[in-house]
Amino acid sequence: MTRRSAKPGLRLAALALVAGLFAGPAAAQPAPEATAGSGAPLPARPDALVAYVTKAMTDHDIAAFERLVNWTGTRAQRKRLTLYQIRSGFGRPIKAAALEPMPEDGLAEATARGTLKANMPVTERLRVVFDEPPVEGDAAPTSVFLVGREGGTYRIALLVPTGPPRGK
Repeated sequence: MTRRSAKPGLRLAALALVAGLFAGPAAAQPAPEATAGSGAPLPARPDALVAYVTKAMTDHDIAAFERLVNWTGTRAQRKRLTLYQIRSGFGRPIKAAALEPMPEDGLAEATARGTLKANMPVTERLRVVFDEPPVEGDAAPTSVFLVGREGGTYRIALLVPTGPPRGK
């Protein structure tokens, strides 16, 4: 076999490999909603939200969280703090994650002074329980995310100021 005749076969094999990487078998691909990542669609079902968040935490995928969080009305300092808090859950073993209804008065304490409000209607909260020894009392370490729906998909809501920064 000459070099010249081997090249077309090699090119076809390379193209087939690239096509296989992009297409992949349909059965082996997770549902698009269940995958985290910068290009994946935002989750529209409760189980897809849980899968999206747990995968993003396991994979240390901050870009997936940046897409999921509703940043409307958030100041730069609050965004940095929120991303820091999210990253604190990265790499920690997850014992359980579940979406639960938001209590009627769930935000009452945080919004009582009138200086903070949720940046979207909050209907649920996502509780992620880490498989670690309790820090205080008997409860395992937990992250809780405020959750609402926007445009048919789940989003993480934030508490944002109701007015301009002090002194401005």
